[in-house]
Amino acid sequence: MKKLTVVVIGVLLLTTGCTKKVHCTKEKKEKFAIIKETFLVNYKNNKVRDIQIDLQADLKKNYDDYTETIEKNLKSQFEKYENIKGISITSNSYDNIAKVHLYIPLNKVKKKELEKLNLDNLGETYSALKKTMIEKGYQCN
Repeated sequence: MKKLTVVVIGVLLLTTGCTKKVHCTKEKKEKFAIIKETFLVNYKNNKVRDIQIDLQADLKKNYDDYTETIEKNLKSQFEKYENIKGISITSNSYDNIAKVHLYIPLNKVKKKELEKLNLDNLGETYSALKKTMIEKGYQCN
């Protein structure tokens, strides 16, 4: 019975693949807002599967009227990813909050496009990426 259990677990691991996530956040306090950055990289079988980046600005009360402008400014940081099939950029603003979300599923973007964005050879391992992000001031778990 124990041998069967070990075999079943082994088969499940081989068929599902090993998945890991690097999830890092960073918060910057600016004069007008607190800006939160979230960076999530999903790995499957030690290869980057997808990348998600979220930016959120929580504006201080005196700057509420600038929420849409801040949203456009945050979104402009991702303009090189616009109009690339497979990559999704969404943004919204409400009250005193502006948000932008970038999603890059590497298997749905043409190799030629990934090459232009320097995303075609993401060989950085889970632990190396996590170390790099921590060195850049992110908190990772």
